[in-house]
Amino acid sequence: MRAKRSKKYRKLMHQYELTFGFREPYQVLVDSNFLRAIHQFKMDLIPSLERTLKGKVKPLLSKCSLAAIMAAQPKNPKTNNPIRPEHLPPPTTLPLRHCSHNEEDTPIDEAECLLSLLCPNKETMRNKEHYILATADPPSAEVLAQNPQVLGQNGELSNPKKRKRAEILHQELSRKASALRAGARSIPGVPIIYVKRSVMILEPMSTPSEQVRLGVEESKFKAGIETALSVVGKRKRDENDEGPKPRRAKKAKGPNPLSVKKPKKREKQRPEDQGKKNKKSSENSEQGTSNGPGAEGEATVKTKRKRRHKSSKAAGDKAGGENNNSETVGAEPAASDSKENAAD
Repeated sequence: MRAKRSKKYRKLMHQYELTFGFREPYQVLVDSNFLRAIHQFKMDLIPSLERTLKGKVKPLLSKCSLAAIMAAQPKNPKTNNPIRPEHLPPPTTLPLRHCSHNEEDTPIDEAECLLSLLCPNKETMRNKEHYILATADPPSAEVLAQNPQVLGQNGELSNPKKRKRAEILHQELSRKASALRAGARSIPGVPIIYVKRSVMILEPMSTPSEQVRLGVEESKFKAGIETALSVVGKRKRDENDEGPKPRRAKKAKGPNPLSVKKPKKREKQRPEDQGKKNKKSSENSEQGTSNGPGAEGEATVKTKRKRRHKSSKAAGDKAGGENNNSETVGAEPAASDSKENAAD
């Protein structure tokens, strides 16, 4: 339960920070009942508040609360001043918060003083100084009956009138404590801490505080949407707008460079090589004109030499020999015929 409560309190204080602007150190207004309760249960003031609020704290005691504490104490007969109670911490631990409610600077009721500090202007209903209220239930009638001012000079509780007086005082103090807590809940943005059975408890958000938180979240949500729309470039159409603008025609795009065949790179010719090539081309043209068109064709067309196998080469040589013999045999009668014609 302690871990769950700690997580819950951390989230709650984070909501107060986001919505109402609370910052560390938290200013905590304590009342007389709260100081009496932590002293009764032997709790340390600052460490207990820091564990509850999950941050550094600065406790404050109003001038009217101090007057209410000292008024309930017996007076010292020598100095005729009230005795400092044990449950009141020193000023170094609990500094005094000055409050001026009237011109005479006289203290007023403790509950009214604390409510005026929490909400100076009732029209705005705003916790301007970001105070946190720490309170507790008043002491029981038995504890109040032990007070010498209630008991009187005899200091005995046997008298029923004194018991009745203690009960009446307890009812009045409990009524003021409940009125203080109800008035603090009606002010938006006031966290309330109270002590119950040696446990310090942070109350959940009151209804006015919850309504303010929801309104702030909705405004942030709308502002975020408007900024997003402005960034995208969308805007509401005015009455003077003529309607949607015509779309522009799409331009013809070029072919995909990955699907196009890349052109071959040509090497740059040097001027010296270019001159040699020009000379060779001129010589070739002169030879072609001198040899005639047939020579030019033979020069240009070159047959590819085929490689023959050994067996096919031998057969070719034999065929070549027979052809040569037939040519010689045929040449002899041709020569004799030519001789006969010459004799005639």
